[in-house]
Amino acid sequence: MHRNLTFALFLLSICYSGCKQAEYVAPPPATAATYLPQTYGSTWTYRDSLFGQTTDTVAVHGVKIDTLTYTVNGSTTDFNSDICYNVSVASRLYGNSMAYYLARSHVYAIYGSSMPLGFLTIQLLIDTASAGYTWTSAPVLYTFYDGNPIQSINTIQEKNITKVVRGQTFQNVIHTSVNIQLNQNKTGYRNIAYFDLYVAKGVGLIEKDAYYYGSLNETETLVNYSIK
Repeated sequence: MHRNLTFALFLLSICYSGCKQAEYVAPPPATAATYLPQTYGSTWTYRDSLFGQTTDTVAVHGVKIDTLTYTVNGSTTDFNSDICYNVSVASRLYGNSMAYYLARSHVYAIYGSSMPLGFLTIQLLIDTASAGYTWTSAPVLYTFYDGNPIQSINTIQEKNITKVVRGQTFQNVIHTSVNIQLNQNKTGYRNIAYFDLYVAKGVGLIEKDAYYYGSLNETETLVNYSIK
Protein backbone atom coordinates (compact mmCIF):
# COMPACT_ATOMS: atom_id res chain seq x y z
CA MET A 1 0.00 0.00 0.00
CA HIS A 2 2.80 2.37 0.91
CA ARG A 3 4.60 1.55 -2.36
CA ASN A 4 1.44 2.25 -4.39
CA LEU A 5 0.92 5.60 -2.61
CA THR A 6 4.51 6.60 -3.24
CA PHE A 7 4.20 5.71 -6.93
CA ALA A 8 0.95 7.70 -7.21
CA LEU A 9 2.56 10.77 -5.65
CA PHE A 10 5.47 10.39 -8.06
CA LEU A 11 3.09 10.42 -11.04
CA LEU A 12 1.29 13.46 -9.66
CA SER A 13 4.56 15.33 -9.28
CA ILE A 14 5.48 14.57 -12.92
CA CYS A 15 2.06 15.75 -14.10
CA TYR A 16 2.32 18.97 -12.07
CA SER A 17 5.81 19.82 -13.30
CA GLY A 18 4.83 19.07 -16.89
CA CYS A 19 1.52 20.92 -16.84
CA LYS A 20 2.34 24.08 -14.90
CA GLN A 21 2.91 27.14 -17.06
CA ALA A 22 6.52 28.19 -17.33
CA GLU A 23 7.25 31.82 -16.55
CA TYR A 24 8.41 33.83 -19.54
CA VAL A 25 11.81 35.44 -19.58
CA ALA A 26 11.76 39.08 -20.62
CA PRO A 27 14.34 40.09 -23.22
CA PRO A 28 16.73 42.96 -22.39
CA PRO A 29 15.08 46.34 -22.97
CA ALA A 30 15.68 48.04 -26.30
CA THR A 31 18.45 50.57 -25.78
CA ALA A 32 18.67 54.29 -26.47
CA ALA A 33 20.22 53.50 -29.86
CA THR A 34 16.99 51.94 -31.17
CA TYR A 35 13.74 53.38 -32.56
CA LEU A 36 11.74 52.64 -29.39
CA PRO A 37 13.85 52.71 -26.22
CA GLN A 38 12.50 50.56 -23.38
CA THR A 39 15.07 51.53 -20.74
CA TYR A 40 13.76 52.00 -17.21
CA GLY A 41 12.86 55.59 -16.37
CA SER A 42 12.80 56.88 -19.95
CA THR A 43 10.04 59.49 -20.38
CA TRP A 44 8.23 61.24 -23.22
CA THR A 45 5.77 64.14 -22.90
CA TYR A 46 3.32 64.84 -25.73
CA ARG A 47 0.80 67.52 -26.61
CA ASP A 48 -2.31 65.61 -27.67
CA SER A 49 -4.86 67.51 -29.75
CA LEU A 50 -8.24 65.81 -30.03
CA PHE A 51 -10.53 67.10 -32.76
CA GLY A 52 -14.17 66.44 -33.60
CA GLN A 53 -17.28 67.72 -35.33
CA THR A 54 -20.87 67.15 -34.27
CA THR A 55 -21.38 65.06 -37.40
CA ASP A 56 -18.49 62.71 -36.61
CA THR A 57 -19.20 59.09 -35.74
CA VAL A 58 -16.44 59.13 -33.11
CA ALA A 59 -17.05 59.84 -29.45
CA VAL A 60 -14.95 63.02 -29.22
CA HIS A 61 -16.70 66.33 -29.99
CA GLY A 62 -14.95 69.68 -30.02
CA VAL A 63 -11.25 70.37 -29.67
CA LYS A 64 -9.55 69.13 -26.50
CA ILE A 65 -5.88 69.68 -25.69
CA ASP A 66 -4.30 67.07 -23.44
CA THR A 67 -0.82 66.50 -22.05
CA LEU A 68 0.41 62.90 -21.99
CA THR A 69 3.51 61.68 -20.15
CA TYR A 70 4.85 58.18 -20.87
CA THR A 71 7.32 56.57 -18.44
CA VAL A 72 8.92 53.13 -18.79
CA ASN A 73 8.33 51.51 -15.38
CA GLY A 74 10.51 48.41 -15.76
CA SER A 75 7.73 45.79 -15.68
CA THR A 76 6.82 43.57 -18.61
CA THR A 77 3.65 41.94 -19.95
CA ASP A 78 3.28 38.90 -22.21
CA PHE A 79 0.62 39.32 -24.93
CA ASN A 80 0.39 36.01 -26.79
CA SER A 81 4.20 35.64 -26.59
CA ASP A 82 4.77 39.29 -27.49
CA ILE A 83 6.74 40.41 -24.44
CA CYS A 84 6.31 44.15 -24.00
CA TYR A 85 7.78 46.64 -21.56
CA ASN A 86 5.12 48.44 -19.56
CA VAL A 87 4.85 52.22 -19.90
CA SER A 88 2.86 54.26 -17.38
CA VAL A 89 0.74 56.94 -19.06
CA ALA A 90 -0.38 60.06 -17.20
CA SER A 91 -3.08 62.12 -18.94
CA ARG A 92 -3.98 65.59 -17.71
CA LEU A 93 -7.60 65.08 -18.84
CA TYR A 94 -8.21 61.36 -18.34
CA GLY A 95 -5.94 60.19 -15.50
CA ASN A 96 -3.59 57.22 -15.53
CA SER A 97 -3.42 54.24 -17.87
CA MET A 98 -0.86 51.84 -19.33
CA ALA A 99 0.79 51.40 -22.71
CA TYR A 100 3.16 48.64 -23.82
CA TYR A 101 6.28 48.90 -25.99
CA LEU A 102 7.35 45.94 -28.14
CA ALA A 103 10.75 45.54 -29.80
CA ARG A 104 11.27 42.13 -31.38
CA SER A 105 12.98 40.86 -34.54
CA HIS A 106 13.37 44.40 -35.94
CA VAL A 107 9.65 45.13 -35.41
CA TYR A 108 8.68 48.03 -33.11
CA ALA A 109 5.12 48.40 -31.87
CA ILE A 110 3.00 50.20 -29.29
CA TYR A 111 0.06 48.46 -27.61
CA GLY A 112 -2.55 50.57 -25.86
CA SER A 113 -5.99 52.18 -25.86
CA SER A 114 -7.00 54.48 -28.69
CA MET A 115 -10.37 56.18 -29.01
CA PRO A 116 -12.74 55.14 -30.44
CA LEU A 117 -11.52 51.63 -31.33
CA GLY A 118 -10.23 50.52 -27.93
CA PHE A 119 -7.08 48.45 -27.37
CA LEU A 120 -4.88 48.49 -30.48
CA THR A 121 -1.55 46.89 -31.39
CA ILE A 122 0.09 49.35 -33.78
CA GLN A 123 3.30 48.31 -35.53
CA LEU A 124 5.38 51.46 -35.92
CA LEU A 125 8.03 50.11 -38.27
CA ILE A 126 10.42 47.37 -39.32
CA ASP A 127 13.86 48.93 -39.04
CA THR A 128 15.41 46.75 -41.77
CA ALA A 129 12.69 47.56 -44.33
CA SER A 130 13.22 50.05 -47.17
CA ALA A 131 10.93 52.90 -48.13
CA GLY A 132 7.91 51.54 -50.00
CA TYR A 133 7.86 48.22 -48.12
CA THR A 134 4.35 47.06 -47.14
CA TRP A 135 3.31 44.36 -44.68
CA THR A 136 0.12 43.15 -42.99
CA SER A 137 -0.41 42.76 -39.25
CA ALA A 138 -3.20 42.42 -36.71
CA PRO A 139 -4.17 45.77 -35.10
CA VAL A 140 -5.78 43.93 -32.16
CA LEU A 141 -4.62 40.99 -30.05
CA TYR A 142 -6.73 38.65 -32.16
CA THR A 143 -7.70 38.78 -35.83
CA PHE A 144 -11.34 39.69 -35.13
CA TYR A 145 -12.94 42.93 -33.93
CA ASP A 146 -16.57 42.68 -32.76
CA GLY A 147 -16.75 39.34 -34.58
CA ASN A 148 -15.45 40.72 -37.87
CA PRO A 149 -12.03 40.13 -39.48
CA ILE A 150 -9.65 43.07 -39.08
CA GLN A 151 -6.19 43.84 -40.44
CA SER A 152 -3.58 46.58 -40.73
CA ILE A 153 -1.81 47.45 -43.97
CA ASN A 154 1.48 49.07 -42.95
CA THR A 155 3.82 50.92 -45.30
CA ILE A 156 7.23 52.54 -44.82
CA GLN A 157 6.52 55.84 -46.56
CA GLU A 158 9.90 57.52 -45.93
CA LYS A 159 13.17 56.53 -44.28
CA ASN A 160 16.11 58.47 -42.85
CA ILE A 161 14.34 61.80 -43.22
CA THR A 162 14.60 64.98 -41.14
CA LYS A 163 11.44 66.00 -39.32
CA VAL A 164 10.73 69.19 -37.35
CA VAL A 165 8.21 68.76 -34.52
CA ARG A 166 7.31 71.72 -32.32
CA GLY A 167 10.54 73.48 -33.18
CA GLN A 168 12.76 70.46 -32.56
CA THR A 169 14.68 68.92 -35.46
CA PHE A 170 14.97 65.14 -35.50
CA GLN A 171 17.28 63.08 -37.71
CA ASN A 172 17.02 59.44 -38.84
CA VAL A 173 13.22 59.50 -38.86
CA ILE A 174 11.05 56.77 -40.34
CA HIS A 175 7.56 57.72 -41.54
CA THR A 176 5.08 54.84 -41.54
CA SER A 177 1.42 54.75 -42.53
CA VAL A 178 -0.97 52.29 -40.89
CA ASN A 179 -4.32 51.63 -42.57
CA ILE A 180 -6.75 49.65 -40.38
CA GLN A 181 -9.41 47.77 -42.34
CA LEU A 182 -12.52 45.92 -41.15
CA ASN A 183 -14.41 43.22 -43.06
CA GLN A 184 -17.83 43.82 -41.55
CA ASN A 185 -20.53 41.25 -42.26
CA LYS A 186 -18.37 39.70 -45.00
CA THR A 187 -18.82 42.72 -47.26
CA GLY A 188 -15.08 43.13 -47.91
CA TYR A 189 -12.39 45.12 -46.15
CA ARG A 190 -13.12 48.81 -45.68
CA ASN A 191 -10.89 51.48 -44.16
CA ILE A 192 -11.92 52.55 -40.66
CA ALA A 193 -8.75 54.21 -39.35
CA TYR A 194 -5.49 55.59 -40.68
CA PHE A 195 -2.31 56.64 -38.84
CA ASP A 196 0.71 58.65 -39.95
CA LEU A 197 3.56 57.80 -37.57
CA TYR A 198 6.97 59.45 -37.32
CA VAL A 199 9.63 57.66 -35.27
CA ALA A 200 13.15 59.00 -34.64
CA LYS A 201 16.07 56.71 -33.91
CA GLY A 202 17.30 57.14 -30.35
CA VAL A 203 14.10 58.97 -29.38
CA GLY A 204 10.92 57.03 -30.24
CA LEU A 205 7.58 58.28 -31.50
CA ILE A 206 7.74 62.00 -32.25
CA GLU A 207 4.39 62.52 -33.99
CA LYS A 208 1.16 60.62 -34.55
CA ASP A 209 -1.71 61.79 -36.76
CA ALA A 210 -4.82 59.65 -36.40
CA TYR A 211 -7.78 59.60 -38.80
CA TYR A 212 -11.00 57.76 -37.95
CA TYR A 213 -13.66 57.14 -40.59
CA GLY A 214 -11.93 59.61 -42.90
CA SER A 215 -11.58 62.57 -40.51
CA LEU A 216 -8.45 63.78 -38.71
CA ASN A 217 -9.24 63.17 -35.06
CA GLU A 218 -5.97 63.32 -33.16
CA THR A 219 -2.49 64.83 -33.48
CA GLU A 220 0.08 63.85 -30.88
CA THR A 221 3.41 65.71 -30.94
CA LEU A 222 6.50 65.30 -28.77
CA VAL A 223 7.20 68.19 -26.38
CA ASN A 224 10.21 66.82 -24.49
CA TYR A 225 11.84 63.51 -23.64
CA SER A 226 14.56 61.89 -21.53
CA ILE A 227 16.09 58.57 -22.61
CA LYS A 228 17.95 56.70 -19.87
